[in-house]
Amino acid sequence: MAAWVAGVDGCKTGWVVVLHDSARNTFAARLVPDFAAVITLPEAPSVIAVDVPIGLLAAASAGGRACEVLARQLLRTRASSVFSAPTRAALAAFRAGSGYQAVSTANRGGVATAPGLSQQTFGILPKIDEVDAALSPASQGVVREVHPELCFAQANAGTPMTHSKKTTAGRTERAKLLGSLGFVAPLQLLGTKLPRGAKSDDLLDACIACWTATRIASGSATVVPAAPPVDARGLRMELWR
Repeated sequence: MAAWVAGVDGCKTGWVVVLHDSARNTFAARLVPDFAAVITLPEAPSVIAVDVPIGLLAAASAGGRACEVLARQLLRTRASSVFSAPTRAALAAFRAGSGYQAVSTANRGGVATAPGLSQQTFGILPKIDEVDAALSPASQGVVREVHPELCFAQANAGTPMTHSKKTTAGRTERAKLLGSLGFVAPLQLLGTKLPRGAKSDDLLDACIACWTATRIASGSATVVPAAPPVDARGLRMELWR
């Protein structure tokens, strides 16, 4: 029986999924419409590594969650790629239909000097909402949070990528690294027309998340921080690499 793992990254029209069965060295890749389809994939992955915040602070803190603060320290030149996750109050405001300003205010929790919310984080709140609604603490046995840049650095002997993934040079260096890791089959999709709403960097991020999922399944991955705290729902706030 195949033992699949999956790497997942959000895109405009859903979620890009890259699957790998290391025992058979078999890959699959597809676009699914929502996170419910991710957690019910027919391959039943033993690990699903996803690039979306899991576990949210009750009150905003400078730099965000501990895992985000540590990730920036590890990434150095790529530190700006790590956005601070919203608070539970900010997510609640979003779920109530509030716009950016009201959600950012909710993130501050009535403390004028507390951090608001970046536009980038506000833009991925629909994805955060999907995942948060689908998960329980028990689900984190399968679904793990990753940050692609942290995973790329881990795969590159601890050295962060040189270029932004939004540039041709950045996509090229990531594809080259992934090719050296054996992701030749899914990378062939870069030379074809990707599904509508998916971009090249979404596929690259899903690939490196899949690489980390394989490491988690084999017991060779590490987690940041080493002793992750939990949020009000009992969800661990951590990043795997």
